[in-house]
Amino acid sequence: MIKKLILTLVLIFNFSFSQAQTQVDIFTNYGDIRLELFDSLVPITVNNFVDLVNQNFYDGVIFHRVINNFMIQGGDGSPAPPAITDEFDSTLSNVQGTISMANSGPNTGTCQFFINLVDNTYLDFDQAPLSSKHPVFGYALTGFNIVQTIGGVQTNFNDVPYVDVVMDSVRVVGVSLAVDINSSNKKRKLLKVIDFMGRAVKPNSSLPQIHIYDNGQIEKKISIF
Repeated sequence: MIKKLILTLVLIFNFSFSQAQTQVDIFTNYGDIRLELFDSLVPITVNNFVDLVNQNFYDGVIFHRVINNFMIQGGDGSPAPPAITDEFDSTLSNVQGTISMANSGPNTGTCQFFINLVDNTYLDFDQAPLSSKHPVFGYALTGFNIVQTIGGVQTNFNDVPYVDVVMDSVRVVGVSLAVDINSSNKKRKLLKVIDFMGRAVKPNSSLPQIHIYDNGQIEKKISIF
């Protein structure tokens, strides 16, 4: 029991302090979305995204492909930057609320990304068929309700919204160093608890987990009991 507690405390320390993660705000004409990125797990992918954000590349760019109960896709700016190498981590999965690279095949990702409206784990690198897989590099920390609202807009037969969904601006807002263990928000309702592979777990699990709430918030949590 003591050994397990020590191991868990080490896990908490490593997870929350040694893996500082960048946060980015997407300001849209439907509301704001705050992303938290997995800097230490997929640094090439995150650095590519952050570099584009810092260049104001996404300002004024639209979500050009929206499919309800699947994902919202945006970031098709011009000129497109060079492609980057696909970067995968076994602890990350295309679960609801995560942001992932769009591509047209292996190692073709540039600037386009999508946010998963539901669990789309078949898009993971270790799921068959092993083609056009999509690297996860963050998740919607807050504003997932905005993502869902965008997911419900009317689109044409090419999945393009009739009314533009615009990213007015996208900005880096800071770095998160800590894991929220006890939230002071008592009004929200916990909808789902999953691990970073997208598998359902109990809230009292000692492993890192994602809590999804009815107000659009998605939080990383670790319990030692």
